Amino acid sequence: MTEYLISRSEHIVRNSSVTVLKGSTALSVIDRTVSTKLTEMKHFDTMKTMFCDANGRVEDFARVYLLDEQLLMINSSQYGTEIRKKLIDGIGWDEECTLLNGDDAISHVSVICPDSNDIKSNFGLENELLTNGKVLECGDLIFSNTEFDYFDMIDILAPRGKLTSVLQKLNESGSMNASEDRWDFLRISLGIPSIDDARGNLPNELGLTDLVSLDKGCYPGQEIHARIDSRGRTTKNLVRIVSKFPILLGIHEVDGIGKIRVSSTQTESGVSLSLGICSTIKQPVSEITLEDGQTAIIEQLIFP
Repeated sequence: MTEYLISRSEHIVRNSSVTVLKGSTALSVIDRTVSTKLTEMKHFDTMKTMFCDANGRVEDFARVYLLDEQLLMINSSQYGTEIRKKLIDGIGWDEECTLLNGDDAISHVSVICPDSNDIKSNFGLENELLTNGKVLECGDLIFSNTEFDYFDMIDILAPRGKLTSVLQKLNESGSMNASEDRWDFLRISLGIPSIDDARGNLPNELGLTDLVSLDKGCYPGQEIHARIDSRGRTTKNLVRIVSKFPILLGIHEVDGIGKIRVSSTQTESGVSLSLGICSTIKQPVSEITLEDGQTAIIEQLIFP
């Protein structure tokens, strides 16, 4: 649903947790705790991954950056302490790995843009490639890019003291500062689940099986993920609901579908967008009637 994007870039300062990992075994420590195989990462690579519980359900998202002699990890702020404890508990007595809390030292900015070149040029990176899975350094700034069909999402990591300068350059490039509500509306319109949508659900229900590496060693939830893959069947899916009225968070009973658990919702200019989980629906797009008699459109989110 890219019709809600505007023709210029939009950015926001994210409330993310930042962890710095140092030591010769740092990559191995985090690799055996997450669902994605990280051990083949090269310097200046970046990968998105998940932390899952023993039942295979998502606990948190994370993005990992491999930079020279250290790793940077950004994840959800509300679970930063919990995830750091999980990593610390997994360090062996003979392993060389140190964790540092970077929450107060490093800022995280995200930019949704129709063309990443508009952003790059303002930071002197117009001649540099910014592609999926790779990191660009510009002084003490770190850039990464996620490419979608019709837009890019650039993530910038900066020392806290450089945040004002970064925001000034983004404004000079024509990017608009998005409010929390606006960013949430954009995220839902693009079908990007937040940790509130994902936590407690299985990766296949969220269309996130690309973050599960079935060829790696043991990690929390690995047996469950392997069993789900062997069965090859998904009974629940992430859906988007489009309506002309606000939809409350929580469980809604819908004829012909059953229960829909709405986990995020946002309204803008008379359009309400929501994400939720329900049993797999038969049609990709259907009209539904909620308990109060209001109608809405439900869309099963199809992932590559």
